[in-house]
Amino acid sequence: MTWTAERKVDAALRAPLARAYVREDTRIIERPGWYQVVTPSARTYLNEVLLSQVEPGDVERVIDETMAIYREHGVRMKWYVGPRTRPEDLGERLRRRGFESMHLRAMGIDTSASLGASEDASVTEIDGTTLDDFVSTVLKGWGLPEDEVAIERRLHAALLAQEPRVVHFFGARVDGSWAGTAELIMRDGYGYLVGGQVLDGMRRRRVYTALLSARLAFLRARGFEYAVTHALEETSAPILERLGFESLFSTTCWSRRSCESHDTSSRRSP
Repeated sequence: MTWTAERKVDAALRAPLARAYVREDTRIIERPGWYQVVTPSARTYLNEVLLSQVEPGDVERVIDETMAIYREHGVRMKWYVGPRTRPEDLGERLRRRGFESMHLRAMGIDTSASLGASEDASVTEIDGTTLDDFVSTVLKGWGLPEDEVAIERRLHAALLAQEPRVVHFFGARVDGSWAGTAELIMRDGYGYLVGGQVLDGMRRRRVYTALLSARLAFLRARGFEYAVTHALEETSAPILERLGFESLFSTTCWSRRSCESHDTSSRRSP
């Protein structure tokens, strides 16, 4: 099937709606026009509204009810507003509720693309022998609390043992030391690139590029022709653009610490 512009956009829109990362207490709320993830044990991710299509007359009630769910568990919530969000002024309504915004860009690339090599970084796919080091590096890179090591290891071990595998993990080393991590979710005919991060002190060694190249090669070897990702506009999006990724659409992530009803401050996102 040809990768038309319409198909690429649709793939990027559907990519985050994957039941891949779930903890023991994760609850998925899904219905036509709605996709929501609730995880009481997770304080930095896995609590988000990824798709919301609401009638204008119901939107304030829906916002109230949704916020109450996360406030009950005292966790930070995210609400993504993009091309399929309804009503169109939902973002402004969230801003008035104390949400703060981050801008993302959905991007894609043919898996045949050559991004160039890294002379410093070597990348391998993670298996049971390297899982503990991988999880430790993930927590360090994303600043996740140390008390989440055990639950994150269980989550990643379960994904590693899945048959058929849906999520694949990759680790990069420089001079034998862990330098960064990345993950790949296998979707219906394409790949979803998530979780790419490089440790402080390992920048400018083309670690990020090496992790991208390894995942594209992995997909290409399995007959997948296209990959998508959602990149932060201020950080990774310009890098991906220079590497040849094409821009598909923009999304705004609205974030709020729901545990504090009057707090107006603002990870690991697909």
